[in-house]
Formats: sequence, C-alpha cells, structure tokens
Amino acid sequence: MSPVTVLAPIKLAEGKTEADLLAASKAFQKDFVAHEAGVLRRELVRKSDGTYLDIVQFRSRDDYQDVIKKEMESPVCAMFFSVMDLSDFDHEAEMDVYVSLETH
Repeated sequence: MSPVTVLAPIKLAEGKTEADLLAASKAFQKDFVAHEAGVLRRELVRKSDGTYLDIVQFRSRDDYQDVIKKEMESPVCAMFFSVMDLSDFDHEAEMDVYVSLETH
C-alpha cells in the first residue's frame, strides 16, 4: 500500500471570498479531516490564476476512496463545498491522484 496524493481544484462560488474559503476549510479540518485516520496531511494553496488547490495525502487509495464516500454524506463537508463553484466540476475528470514512489 502506497500513499496517494490528491490535487483537488477549487474555484470560489460567486460572492464567496478567500476569507469564506479559509473559514470553511478550518471547520472542515477540525470537524471532519482530523477524525479521518487515512488522511496523512492536507494543504490549501492559492494558484497564480486566483483559484485554489486542496492538496491531500492519504495512507492509501482505499483510504482516499473511503473518505470521498464519507464526504458525500457529511454536513460539515457540505458546508466546505458550499463556498465552491461546483457547477462544472466533474469529480473523476478533475481530481488528480498521484501514487507516491518515495518520500524524503
């Protein structure tokens, strides 16, 4: 089992600000992510084009898939997602998943 890293693109919903994203991200981290043993680390970054990436490393692909299923049913996750423009988001097409070869 190798760790996997997911790059999840984020575009803000209309009327939402970076401050809204940061507040929602903090709650998401505290009330959901922190309770998921399969999540090794998470980093939210701003790209040069003004969009964002949520970079999440999981223990394994199975852990990643388990967390994704839980996200779909979680009110905490729904609040985090509510600050995002998901109108054109295709989960399978837009989520980049990378398998770790080695870690230093």
